[in-house]
Amino acid sequence: MYRETFGTKKQIQFESPEDYYEFIGFLAKGDGTTKITWEPNHESGAWGEEGRVHFYIDHPAELKAHLLHTAGTGTVISRVNCNEFVENIVTNHSFEPDDTQDSTAIRKTIPNKYLDDFDRGLAI
Repeated sequence: MYRETFGTKKQIQFESPEDYYEFIGFLAKGDGTTKITWEPNHESGAWGEEGRVHFYIDHPAELKAHLLHTAGTGTVISRVNCNEFVENIVTNHSFEPDDTQDSTAIRKTIPNKYLDDFDRGLAI
């Protein structure tokens, strides 16, 4: 059985590559529903920088990603703290922390056999 897990507390898990690429598509939309960020927590005396996915909407039921959400603040409804995942999508999929995502650039990083899954995530 396939399982891709990110984070020491298993904050982000996928049961198939299709689920992973669907989530990548969802995050790539750049429509303001999510934001990828590196928060400089170390500047305020905390442990270190924190890679986070901020959600400005409730987690869509259609997404098959298993996420360990924590409470958000302000306009952030929830967030997922996971340096390993944020590093993965920045390094491997052209995501830009703290910026609007370029879905065309991100799509070019997706293997052809998973483009339908990526596109499905864009449509959620």
